[in-house]
Amino acid sequence: MPLFRYFRVLRTERRLPAWIATFRLIVAGAVLVSLATILIEAGLRLRLPAWGVWTIRVLDWLVLALFAADIVIGYVLAVSRWRHFRQRWLDLAVFIPLIISFVLIPSGLSIVAIRQFVIVGQFFTRSRRLAGLLERLRLYPVQVAALSFVGLIIAGTVLLTFPAATADGLGTPLVDAFFTATSAVCVTGLIVRDTPVFFSRFGQLTILVLIQLGGLGIMTFAAGVAAMLGRRLGAARRKAVSELVEDTRPVDIVGTVRYVVIFTFAAEALGTLLLFARFLPDFRHAGEALYHAAFHSVSAFCNAGFSTFSDSFSAYAADPAVNIVVAGLIVTGGFGFVVVHELLNRRTLRAGPVAALRRLTLHSRLVLWTSGLLLVLGALVFFFFEYDNALARLPLGGRLIAALFQSVTTRTAGFNTVSFAALRPVTLFTCIVLMFVGASPGGTGGGIKVTTLAILMLAAWSRLRGREQLVVRRRLIPLETIFRATAIAAISAGIVVVFFSLLLMSQGGSFENLLFETVSAFGTVGLSTGLTADLGPLGRVLVAVLMYIGRLGPLTLALALRARAGRRQIRYPEAPVAIG
Repeated sequence: MPLFRYFRVLRTERRLPAWIATFRLIVAGAVLVSLATILIEAGLRLRLPAWGVWTIRVLDWLVLALFAADIVIGYVLAVSRWRHFRQRWLDLAVFIPLIISFVLIPSGLSIVAIRQFVIVGQFFTRSRRLAGLLERLRLYPVQVAALSFVGLIIAGTVLLTFPAATADGLGTPLVDAFFTATSAVCVTGLIVRDTPVFFSRFGQLTILVLIQLGGLGIMTFAAGVAAMLGRRLGAARRKAVSELVEDTRPVDIVGTVRYVVIFTFAAEALGTLLLFARFLPDFRHAGEALYHAAFHSVSAFCNAGFSTFSDSFSAYAADPAVNIVVAGLIVTGGFGFVVVHELLNRRTLRAGPVAALRRLTLHSRLVLWTSGLLLVLGALVFFFFEYDNALARLPLGGRLIAALFQSVTTRTAGFNTVSFAALRPVTLFTCIVLMFVGASPGGTGGGIKVTTLAILMLAAWSRLRGREQLVVRRRLIPLETIFRATAIAAISAGIVVVFFSLLLMSQGGSFENLLFETVSAFGTVGLSTGLTADLGPLGRVLVAVLMYIGRLGPLTLALALRARAGRRQIRYPEAPVAIG
């Protein structure tokens, strides 16, 4: 009897017809054309004739019909419809409400734009040819990250020059648009134009999108969307994303990135809800309160510092609700996703907070301890030296809240509740030190990172005690880590010195204000003593370049040092050099 009779072949997948690829290319092209027409029409404020409006409307409905056909084809050709639904659940989750909103609000530009962005994102993540192209490029993760941020800055600059991006309808000058886009993508918050006054709602939303993409990192965001859509990441992408989120542990990177995206949106949604409840009595319309709450929630979590209030949070200097929510978002975003994942996951939620703290890795302990000490130190300095100066107008409770908030915001956040132009020199110097240190690895902030400071201080203390090895909590810190921390701190200080010297030679302003501005840009903080708007074109370009270097510099340097690290087989004779 033939052997094959005893076996049964199970289908695990079905080969799609050849015309499916062509069909999806046509759909992708139609989506891109439709999206381009919307951006050009809205951004340039073109008054199209009746036939032009009719053509765009037909194109929108055509894209919607093609998208529906693609969903139906996918379900019809799927071997397991339940499995296909689990992998493509976002199709129906997005498509059904978009049809309803598109029918009810046919002229809603924001609804159409959201629909087009979602569709473009889905076709982008499904494109095998694009995935193959990325694999063939074989760029290093650092290069990919740097180029993605450059592309995002260019796109933001173009959008901000559109007439619809400004309140006066004239568009943003090129240098100012470049500066603002760089500040948003690098989540810095330095501004040369008053955001709520100069920019229209379209311009503010453009800035908000740049902040969100820049905060997460364009590669992390794209990989997270791909993971949520059910796609598997290749080895090259998996390595790139792992290094971008600075998580080198042997874990499932798809799960890690999915956690990053979900936690980010969940934290921002919670912050929006809490701020909305507080802002609701202050605005006539609930929509306005919701808009301001959402903008500040995203800006705070991403440590961006952009605000839709001209005076930032000065009107809420003594308000406990606003200060606690915004400070909580800043700290959470600056902790880094590795630390947050260790504190909040399924295991810790079941075991409780005490068990979670006991199981923390050395990295998370260093982040928590160093961050806590810096926050307390900054709050004490601000409270005692500004008690009768910048904090004089506030009651005692308000002074305590404001001092703590300023200490938090110098951790690369950029918001303020008091005027930094009125601070005493000792307070400014303390803020400069805190801005240079910055946030934690893998977080949305900048600076040399708190772990770099912790390693340097612990290494110095260990050396003073006569120890040749650095041991922390019965764990040996590799010599390579100490060398890397030293290199990051030294090169970062050198970058600050170079740009500070260039600003001194080309711009007016006092020594301390220019130094404050330089460190604020490098640390992607966004705090200013009021000097930013007075910078000339050259000064604005220099600060923009410094913001870009500050956003990618320490990470790029850390990855480059890690990639080049290797043990030499040759050991050279020692040569003593006098130190000190």
